[in-house]
Amino acid sequence: MRRVFSSKGAYIVASLLVIMAMLLSACAPAATPSGGEAAAEPAAEGQTYRIAFSVPAMSFPFFVHMEKQVRDEAAKMGNVEIITLDGQDDTTKQVADLEGVIAQGYDGLIVSPRTNEGVAPVIQQVIDAGIPVVTIDRRADGVNGLLAHVGADNVIGGEAQGQAILSLFPDGAKIIELLGTPGASPAIDRSAGLHNVIDPAGNIEVVCQQTGNFNRNDGLTVTENCLTANPDVQAIVAANDDMALGAVEAASAAGVSVPIIGFDALPEAIQAVNEGTLYGSVEQFPGGQSRTALNTIMDFIVDGTAPASDVVLLSPKLVSKDNLMEAERIGEVPGMEAAAAPEAAAPVEQLTIAFSVPAMSFPFFVHMEKQVRDEAAKIGNIEIITLDGQDDTTKQVADLEGVIAKGYDGLIVSPRTSEGVAPVIQQVIDAGIPVVTIDRSAEGVNGLLAHVGANNVIGGEAQGEAILSLFPDGAKIIELLGTPGASPAIDRSAGLHNVIDPAGNIEVVCQQSGEFKRDKGLTVTENCLSANPDAQAIVAANDDMALGAVEAVKAAGLDIPILGFDALPEALLAVRDGALYGSVEQFPGGQSRTALQTIVNFIVAGTAPESDVVLLSPKLITTENFEEAERIGEIPQ
Repeated sequence: MRRVFSSKGAYIVASLLVIMAMLLSACAPAATPSGGEAAAEPAAEGQTYRIAFSVPAMSFPFFVHMEKQVRDEAAKMGNVEIITLDGQDDTTKQVADLEGVIAQGYDGLIVSPRTNEGVAPVIQQVIDAGIPVVTIDRRADGVNGLLAHVGADNVIGGEAQGQAILSLFPDGAKIIELLGTPGASPAIDRSAGLHNVIDPAGNIEVVCQQTGNFNRNDGLTVTENCLTANPDVQAIVAANDDMALGAVEAASAAGVSVPIIGFDALPEAIQAVNEGTLYGSVEQFPGGQSRTALNTIMDFIVDGTAPASDVVLLSPKLVSKDNLMEAERIGEVPGMEAAAAPEAAAPVEQLTIAFSVPAMSFPFFVHMEKQVRDEAAKIGNIEIITLDGQDDTTKQVADLEGVIAKGYDGLIVSPRTSEGVAPVIQQVIDAGIPVVTIDRSAEGVNGLLAHVGANNVIGGEAQGEAILSLFPDGAKIIELLGTPGASPAIDRSAGLHNVIDPAGNIEVVCQQSGEFKRDKGLTVTENCLSANPDAQAIVAANDDMALGAVEAVKAAGLDIPILGFDALPEALLAVRDGALYGSVEQFPGGQSRTALQTIVNFIVAGTAPESDVVLLSPKLITTENFEEAERIGEIPQ
């Protein structure tokens, strides 16, 4: 596996997916991106609910995509009619549309206000008329009684743009900033996020800052003017993709080659990133926002269920060439449809796929196996043979030798350790059996079809950023390592130290292996606390060890933050209840489904994956973004 030992800012997420949102939207059953809300119940027979969907302008491709996702979700529910109200980029028109919502007596309203100050008053009138309202993408500040706001955290998105600028220009640069529509909350928040990052650096000069009104033509014109006045500019940051694509035209016409960063990850922008005319674009998962908004309003209308939180913010991420596969709409880009991990076709003859894991005693692998079996049932005509390594390298090696002897059609394997299992994986490949590694990599193996996993370095960095945020003045911490030689153990620790070591004020007073096990995590923590009673935090390379640490800390009468990794349901419950500070989500369901689709597509159609390394970007789950955990639906309410 290619390791990425890079330091990330506090707000660079792993994304995605959601996720790997582009994978989950292609292959997951209908659900919200967090996995925490089921689709609303269908309306009663014979009854149709009318939901107005009001957007600033359907001339913006972003809102066209949102509307399609809302309509698709409504079709799944049944008896839900979506009435689209096109504001035509005119506040007066959108206000009139919302007055019509009251007059028509619609059952609910999902609205993205063109501007806050211009549209908020009429949104209040809709609520006062007894019609439930969910805002989407753009906020309506000062309104009382909103059911919820569903959107992306635009400040974090702007910060991702800023981090990219600092990474590209560590010694400083002159940049152009294209602002969105004045008064629109995304325009305000994205610019604020950008400046949160570049202003403290002190060496990034914004030589031209003008509004392009979220419009491509205006973006083109403004960029032409800015470049004329500032021919030595080194980069352009735009608050949406339409303006960024206008800037691409202006830069090309001026014969200038500078990195340009957009926001929205539209298909045309993704294509431009792939071709190199855009450096990157911020993905904010509009499909996930749309489905969540409709589920939220229908749950309330049908059975009175209010959302757990009245603000649901997805965490954006910058999509560049390095992680292009994580764009939600990559499947809409001409020539890149295969990259969206399409559903595998059912094989004509039954396939037998071995699924080998280090130990089924680990809840993480139990969940992975269930997801693989569910996906196999969905595809059809596939038998999954589970091989439990029982946390014994010798046993796993023998299992894989059996894969060759029995002539299975394919192998999905998570090696207990790389050095112990990689040689027999090579033997399986040499025997002509396609192999996909999952979660844990197998270094030095030639001919792997693919490795599907999470970027464990980024996950470790997320833990490190949390420690720096909790202890800006420094701290003494305990680090619980995973199984020696296992790639996640190595990479997660590397990521943690990528962040805390340069800070210079975080001292790891005890660093020992708990071998990814709860009982050993408990014992090691007890020993570490006995020797270091002044430890201020604990970082564990998985949740089992973190939960063991919780027991040890409680027994010692201490109250210190503990960070885990895997976002298991029991760990999420501990986060919710305050026993754990947080746990890193690495989307094991997305990994499992992608691995099976990849190997079946190859066996059935000879289709090799676009990339032989697919890494999902993890994120730290805390009480602040709890709803984004993949397995939130499995914990008791």
